[in-house]
Amino acid sequence: MPARLKRLFRRPDFRAHPVRAVARRIVWRLRWALVRRPWCIRSAAGFRLWIPRSGSGALIYYQGLSEPETARFLARVLQPGMIFLDVGAHFGEYTVMAARWVGSSGRVHAFEPQPSTFALLESNVAANGLENVRLNCCAVADCDGEATFWERTEPASSSLSSGGPRDYAVRRAYRVPVRTLDSYCGQHGLLPDLIKVDVEGAERLVLLGARELCSLPPGQAPLWLLEHSPSACARFGDRLERLAQTLAGFGYSCFALSAAGEPQPMAGLPPAEVPTQNLVASKRRLT
Repeated sequence: MPARLKRLFRRPDFRAHPVRAVARRIVWRLRWALVRRPWCIRSAAGFRLWIPRSGSGALIYYQGLSEPETARFLARVLQPGMIFLDVGAHFGEYTVMAARWVGSSGRVHAFEPQPSTFALLESNVAANGLENVRLNCCAVADCDGEATFWERTEPASSSLSSGGPRDYAVRRAYRVPVRTLDSYCGQHGLLPDLIKVDVEGAERLVLLGARELCSLPPGQAPLWLLEHSPSACARFGDRLERLAQTLAGFGYSCFALSAAGEPQPMAGLPPAEVPTQNLVASKRRLT
């Protein structure tokens, strides 16, 4: 309980309005005790979103966005006509957001291998009338084919199998199709502007499957936004340093994402109490 209270006290919505924050958490729990079906709410960005009972769904209900800094960064970078790839799209918060910002002249390609979550992704794209989105029910890694997917009790932490023993939170394992970004973009003639990756520890595999994209010159190479979780990466035998080294090998510079959604020079590893860190990689000058 003390750890949960500490996390609550750090939440921006609690610091701004403690009573309202507690009330919303009570309503969240009551709603799911009474109704198990997905819940349609309106995000802080103004669009409808069907959300499941999950950590990211709760954050959207509590504070309007699951990660405000990510939304601020995307709002700063995405422009009409751009191509955005959402790898690990989950139920589509950023897919919908990006599709609105790139407009009818832009395109969004979303990848989500978990069937039940993919169904919500489809519902959210349809609910918002988006015609510039292509949905792919598959995982992304370093080779085309199939791989074992671990579905965890917390949907947002589900991932490809790391090859090690299943942890206690894995409730189901099944095979899913896998694509590399190089083969996918080659097939569809894509040159993406921004690629967001949130694949619960397999981020480096995504990069290794995008060698051709990563090797493009600065004027063509995509910008990357990667979520790094030390615990998730550890399952794959990876660390932040190795991820940064892989990016540097392709000529990328790495930046940490501030709370304001602005890339800042990385100042070492994040504190131990920070469970995730958003990493921006660019071949162009950002700061």
